[in-house]
This record gives sequence, structure tokens and C-alpha cells, in this order.
Amino acid sequence: MFLGACTAMLIKPEPYLDAAEKGFDLFLYNVLPSLVPFAFISSFLNFSGGAEALFALLKKPSKILFAGSGSAGYAFSLSLISGYPIGAKTVTELYGCGCLNKSDVSKAAAFTSTCGPLFILGTVGVKFIGEGPAWIILAAHVAATVLNGMTFGRGAGSNDIGLTAEQNIFSAFSKALSATVNAALSVAACMIVFNVAAALFREIGAISAFGYVLEKTGIPSGGGEAFAAGLIEMTMGSKMLSETLPVNLSAPLITFLVTFGGCSVHMQSMYFLNDAGLKYSRFFTLKLSQSILAYAISSLIFAFAV
Repeated sequence: MFLGACTAMLIKPEPYLDAAEKGFDLFLYNVLPSLVPFAFISSFLNFSGGAEALFALLKKPSKILFAGSGSAGYAFSLSLISGYPIGAKTVTELYGCGCLNKSDVSKAAAFTSTCGPLFILGTVGVKFIGEGPAWIILAAHVAATVLNGMTFGRGAGSNDIGLTAEQNIFSAFSKALSATVNAALSVAACMIVFNVAAALFREIGAISAFGYVLEKTGIPSGGGEAFAAGLIEMTMGSKMLSETLPVNLSAPLITFLVTFGGCSVHMQSMYFLNDAGLKYSRFFTLKLSQSILAYAISSLIFAFAV
């Protein structure tokens, strides 16, 4: 399979080089500006010991929503503000320091995998579908995440003590910077790889074929190929949907895609969560339930609001 893909790219490299460039541009202009500051802040809080102060502040909301600990609430808050893959990165760091155990990680994964509001309101809203629909998408996405956590993530967080603060603030800064660079490079690589994969599947007709099947199972006519592409890389699929379907039909599908994340986001998240012992089958199941909830909520709102 990989040999065939390499051969295809050598015979006709143009579409794959173009896809790689588009993937990098998506990362550089739409993801990097929000990823780096939030990734650095989350790591610096963990390495400096500052996160523990937030555990106490977030313990009560976490207990009300998820019957969880302050550390679980902290991971949820960072994920909600920062977007992919900061939630996964934070959960893994909390597991590494003993604040979460393997059972906690499995539960916390239900509500710590979210698309950032800057991406939904900025990229999806301003560039793709409009500000008003983007707010509805964000509301449905957040509501689905909370419901998913209340259903599958109750009791996450066994211990709010475990973070070991660096004695030297410069050491904490250095470790946080290194972790941020590592996270940014992994996200960039995933976006480029899966944009190229999408181009390959498009060239051989796989995306068109899968899109045709999707349209036969309920996806609005004309949106199947775009939705299929979004299951590989959500940004690309969301853009295509906004260009091919009216807003009342495209917005719920985009809500599903930004909640599910696509293969690219899944790989970004598992890059971290694998180190915390989370199995992909569990992560996939949680993302699917979260996405179905988001789609249902979004569809209901757009049915009455538009």
C-alpha cells in the first residue's frame, strides 16, 4: 500500500506537493497562532506548579459536571479554551505526574477533546460559513462535550496532588518551550500527511466513491465527497461543505466534523494519549458519541433558527 502511494506520488507529484503546501498553510495561518501560546501556557503551568492553584478553583465545577476532581476540571478548561490537541497533551502530562491514573484518563478523554473557539469562530465562522452559524456550531460542540463527559466521564480524577514544581523557573520555561515545539511539530506533520493522504484518495477516486455511498445513506446530495474529505482532515472538509451546501445543511455536518476531528486530529491526540495508556478504540468511541450528540443538537437548532 505504502509502496503504491509512493509510486503514485513519483509518477504525478504535482497534486501531492500542492496538498502538502495547503496542509502547511492551514497549520501556519489557522492553527499555529492559537496552538503555540496555549500549548506553552499549559506546559508552563504544569512544570512550574501553577496548575495546582487552578485545581482548587476548578474542583467544584468539575464535581458538579462530571463528579470529577480539580485536575480533571483543569484539563477540561484548557481543552475548551485551547482546542486540539491541548486537552490530550494536558491529560497525558497530568497522568505523567500522578494526578490522573489510567482509569481517570479513559474517563477524562470523554470531555477533554475539543475544537478551539478561535478555530470555530475565526476559521469556520469568518472564512467559511459566517459568524452567526459559527456561534451555533460552537454552542452545539460545547454542549455535546459536556453531555458526553456527564455520560462517559463521571468520576475522572483520583488525585489533585502530584505535580512537582521546578525549583528554577528557567528550567520550567525551558521544559515548557521544548514541549510546545514538540506539540507544534507533531500537529504540523499530521496536517501535512493527512492532506497528502486526502489528495491520494481523491486521485484514485476513493473519496468520490465513499462520498457517493454517504449520500445514499443520508448525507445531502452534493455534500458526500466534502464530508468524506473532512473525515480525513476536518478543515479541508469544512471548507468544501461551506462551498457546496446551503448553511442549514452544511452547518450540522461541519459541527460533526469539528467535533469528530478527522484522522488528522485523532493522530495528533493519540500522539499524546498513547503515552497515557489510552486505547484508540476507546478514544474513537468517545469521539463518535460526542460527534453524534453535536450533530443532533446543531441540526435541531438550525431546523428552528434558520
